[in-house]
Amino acid sequence: MSGEDKSEGAGKPGEAVAKTGCIGILAVGLMIGIIIGVAVGAFGFPQAQSQGFNAGSALTPEKAGVEAIDFITNYAVAPGVDVELINITEIEGANLYKIAVNISAMGRSQTAESYMTKDGKLLFPSGIDIEEFKEMAEQQKREEENRTREQQQQRQNTTIGNFIVSGDEICTEVGKPFVYFFGSEGCGACKWEHPVIVNVTAKFEGFISFHDNIDSTADGDIFAKYSDGHIPTLVLGCKYYRVGAGANMGEEQEAKVLTALICDLTGNKPRDVCTSPEIVDLINNI
Repeated sequence: MSGEDKSEGAGKPGEAVAKTGCIGILAVGLMIGIIIGVAVGAFGFPQAQSQGFNAGSALTPEKAGVEAIDFITNYAVAPGVDVELINITEIEGANLYKIAVNISAMGRSQTAESYMTKDGKLLFPSGIDIEEFKEMAEQQKREEENRTREQQQQRQNTTIGNFIVSGDEICTEVGKPFVYFFGSEGCGACKWEHPVIVNVTAKFEGFISFHDNIDSTADGDIFAKYSDGHIPTLVLGCKYYRVGAGANMGEEQEAKVLTALICDLTGNKPRDVCTSPEIVDLINNI
């Protein structure tokens, strides 16, 4: 397949809502990690200090728990965030207490673990399970390699208008190929692409089933399968799809590309639309 002009101007649907809606209990956890990290970041792991550790100066577990809760409540979280001690356990041979707390805000809660030296002088926001961290890093590496392979495969399987050839069977309704447009009124690239696809699909009335999804959650399964979450997304018969507008080609050329791809789906019907020399040339380049 031949790769042509690249699409542009993709945005995420409901982006303003997403930015607000994502603020929740996870933000509380991040805040704790950041603020406590700043507070104790100048200190190293307490092993070096433990060499001169005096067992007589050790806090009782109960006292350590009280001091940890007091510090987190007064210095590490915002007003209105509740911090409650779950349990405190001793880390043998490390002169450390492991402190589990419940953090709650806005009707949601999560568990967090911190570490305090037994003398109560140093508090650490979290510890790292080395084996678990290594496995997570390896998993992320494998996922990144898979994404890279998929992107390379997609680049190899592009056709006119930078549409990707999915390899899927043509999806139809009573023999008519589906054509999907996903966009939003708040997306500039969508506002450019929308009238182009509407005008083109109007020429195929009776030959296709056009789903015009502007600010709509309809056909979410199709969007999830063929889009990376950005808009505008065009899915032509489930055989061709593209994320982004064709603005760099200009309206006239974009309309011709869309026409040629849809003609390929309909078996070159209607003939008066699909048999003009310019459209035939593009069909031959698919």
